[in-house]
Amino acid sequence: MKLAFVGLGNMGLPMAKNLVKAGYEVYGLNRSKGKEEAFAAEGGKIGLALLELAQQADVLMTCLPMPADVEHVYLGPDGIIRHGRRGLILIDFSTVYPELNRKIAAEAKEAGMAYLDAPVSGGTVGAEQGSLSVMVGGDQAVFEQVRPIFEVVGKNIFHVGEVGCGTIVKLLNQLMVGIHTEAASEAMNLADRMGLSKEDVHEILSQSFAQSRIYDRHYTLFVKREQFDPGFALNLLHKDMSLVKQMAETSGVQLPIGEITERLLRHAKLAGYGDKDMSSMYAYLRDQGSLLAERKYYAVLLPIKDDEKSRIYRAQHLAFLEEQRNLGRLFANGRFTDGWGGLVIYIARSEDEVRSWVEQDPYIVEGARGYEIHEWDLVKGHVY
Repeated sequence: MKLAFVGLGNMGLPMAKNLVKAGYEVYGLNRSKGKEEAFAAEGGKIGLALLELAQQADVLMTCLPMPADVEHVYLGPDGIIRHGRRGLILIDFSTVYPELNRKIAAEAKEAGMAYLDAPVSGGTVGAEQGSLSVMVGGDQAVFEQVRPIFEVVGKNIFHVGEVGCGTIVKLLNQLMVGIHTEAASEAMNLADRMGLSKEDVHEILSQSFAQSRIYDRHYTLFVKREQFDPGFALNLLHKDMSLVKQMAETSGVQLPIGEITERLLRHAKLAGYGDKDMSSMYAYLRDQGSLLAERKYYAVLLPIKDDEKSRIYRAQHLAFLEEQRNLGRLFANGRFTDGWGGLVIYIARSEDEVRSWVEQDPYIVEGARGYEIHEWDLVKGHVY
């Protein structure tokens, strides 16, 4: 059986290596050719393009970072579905969204191929040890046919239903991973502020109901060492939480804590922590806490100067405010019902800093509004 593995990243490379060690003939493909060379050094085969793999492989697997990457590789004009041979079995280990799984599966079936969504959990350690949990959606007979492949890359293999069901379970997992990451990060940060040893707290809480695999992972592998090179990047966790949010909205389900966690991850990403490990949420909270202590609230009054321009540039103004909110600068905004104008409350270190932001507002740039800045005496709650 000839296997192809597309996406030799932090997860894909060790998974592909384990398949080689198990005796399979495996061809690897990756955008970064350095990863291909590392795979070849472990006995993997390289040198074939995607379309060649789609024509020659018996089973083609993908492990890609973003939904757009998955859609392009499978459904793009030069993708697998258009150019793959009939009878090809497709396995996607990526975390995307169920609708994309179903779309790929439908087009694969029409092209005479079989498709399984099989996202994994267990991190880079699990990938290296071949101990991942694999959640598979798709035809039961196809699943049984390739079960030996799953048993090489993972120890906990679950067939959970039709195409897309594997991804649904994985997104539920990621919802809890995101919330546990935030909870552990807040607890460690609070322990610091209270003068406690994080090591002592970890030992105690690991024997208590607060124990979690995420807390143990984040502390022992990253926080304790004060290094945050990614095993699983914060960017990817934010991507997954965004997919969870999308799935919940589609289903009409509210996620009060999940939505807050997604927003906090987005703030950490925008603050420069995205390429670090997801455990760096602890470092973000620690560093952001110091910055918040230095910041004040400023109310910016935006009286109308030109009614017509205010209407014309309203959408651009609101988009600007959303950007400021995502950057953690905006506390609140609204408008006066008597038509006088608007009010925006910023969080900043100085009035000059606020002025530098306000003067980028399309309302101000285009002369639709004037502005006045006043330091705001606000009883502080949680500032997100």
